[in-house]
Amino acid sequence: MRQTLLVIAGEDSGDLHGAELLRELKARRPDLRIIGVGGPRMTPLLDRKLADVKDLAVVGFVEVIKHLPRLNRLFKEILAAAREEGITAALLIDYPGFNLRLAKALRKQLPAVTLHQYVCPQVWAWKKGRIPDLGRTLDTLYCLFDFEPELFRGYPVDARFVGHPLVEVVKPECDRATFFRETGLDPARPLVALLPGSRTGEIQHLLPPMAELARRWVKDRPEVQWVLPVAPTLDPAFVRAHLGRAPVTLVQDRTYAARAYAQAALVASGTATLETALLGTPFAIVYKLNALTYQLAKRIVKVPFFGLANVVARREVAPELLQDEVNPERLGRELVRLLDPEVARRVRTELGDVRGHLGEPGAAGRVAEDLLGKL
Repeated sequence: MRQTLLVIAGEDSGDLHGAELLRELKARRPDLRIIGVGGPRMTPLLDRKLADVKDLAVVGFVEVIKHLPRLNRLFKEILAAAREEGITAALLIDYPGFNLRLAKALRKQLPAVTLHQYVCPQVWAWKKGRIPDLGRTLDTLYCLFDFEPELFRGYPVDARFVGHPLVEVVKPECDRATFFRETGLDPARPLVALLPGSRTGEIQHLLPPMAELARRWVKDRPEVQWVLPVAPTLDPAFVRAHLGRAPVTLVQDRTYAARAYAQAALVASGTATLETALLGTPFAIVYKLNALTYQLAKRIVKVPFFGLANVVARREVAPELLQDEVNPERLGRELVRLLDPEVARRVRTELGDVRGHLGEPGAAGRVAEDLLGKL
């Protein structure tokens, strides 16, 4: 009998990891039927698409409350599809709030279905109370960082370190000459990459101060060029609207090349900080939340660093600019420092430490082999 796997990704990074994994699954088991939620990368690999990551991509406590009716409707539709399709297993990719709730519902309503999570939620940073829930609800938890499996010792879940898929995924999409020819940028002038995030809320909070800095530097540092790789979850017109008249070149499908060939970058906190560290480009981590959301987060988050690259390195390899520090003056001072050749050389050496904590290439293949063995 043909088996059906439900896969749920809730944001751009989940879509990236999910696509790699689905390719590995399809290569090994072409007859496997895959249904679920994904973005542009996962969509061609889904036999039935239930929703898009854009429908789930909400960040922050306050923001989630605003979108609860829509999220609840999607939740019910996914459960109904799981029953209708007679799924064998569910593979939940990151997105812990929604996916843990879904796992519990599946465990209750479809007890024969096995539950597998790819990407351990950041329970080491906040919501440690989720550890027992994950440990007892899931059958398998595939961890991207080597320190995570130990958190689940004593629980029935099979928590295993598989390495980080970014190790093999992150590389420029084209060579340097091609990138500058395609974009019309000058390879002889300094280039700064702006990565204000993959969600509309992040663009609204982070892009205006970045755009204002670029406008000011037209007079103060006219030699500097600016590039912004648009996340596939975003409409370029929406991004342009928040750029105004800032002299920033938008690129699509060149997110890694834009950073790899830049001298410095400003990067929204999240997976993008790991990607930028792997590319070796000096960068600062920026983040700005709704004021109430930030106050709540400060009370809950229990790690010394906000940025994922710093968490993985166990020290600050990239400066963190949060909330009120995300303004043109502060961003400008940090960029001046990072563009200094001596500082840049030192930072690149420190960024090399991040790579050592992410395991060997082949994470998606290892997960696919293990998962198919459990179906």
